[in-house]
Amino acid sequence: MVKIVDHEERRRDIVQVTAQIISKEGMSAATTRHIAKMAQSSLGMLTHYFINKDEIVTGALNWCDERFISQLGTMYDDDFLSLDDFIPLFKSLLPLDEISDTEWRVRVNLLTHSLTHAKLVKVRKEKVEFAYAESQRFVQKLQRSGEVRDDIDDVVLSRMIVDLTFGLCINLLTFSMAERASLVEKKIELMLSMLKPEC
Repeated sequence: MVKIVDHEERRRDIVQVTAQIISKEGMSAATTRHIAKMAQSSLGMLTHYFINKDEIVTGALNWCDERFISQLGTMYDDDFLSLDDFIPLFKSLLPLDEISDTEWRVRVNLLTHSLTHAKLVKVRKEKVEFAYAESQRFVQKLQRSGEVRDDIDDVVLSRMIVDLTFGLCINLLTFSMAERASLVEKKIELMLSMLKPEC
């Protein structure tokens, strides 16, 4: 009997293996030979699914964002958005569990790698612009709902949130998982005190 191969699933497996390698061993370890070995594949099979290593790496970066993007839709259903609803989503972005930790380690490794790879710089910029746009949608909804100050321009505020979040996540990676939660709570309290409208 001929075995039917699910090509999309196989591509996804290779991407996930690549993400795990980057997360645990760094970009330098993510050679096509090592990826093929860890994915229990051959170099020929890799080139069947991906044009080059940059395409595999881009796939790993896209994999990092899938979980978050899938959660965004649930926040757009209602016109009103409270901070009580928003904060759990915000926390899910942070490296506070093993999955998010892996995602952020991949992002940070790829950020460094992209500085010397023009194609990946373009991908990284597209990801940042997407984050800015999504953040702006949330800020606008929170402002309309009266949950955050509306005297700050929504573009400036949304970009500041993204930039500070990225920096926070990079710093959190240097702490143990047990230490991260308390550090995050303090920073969220400070952020909310700055963003909530004055009574």
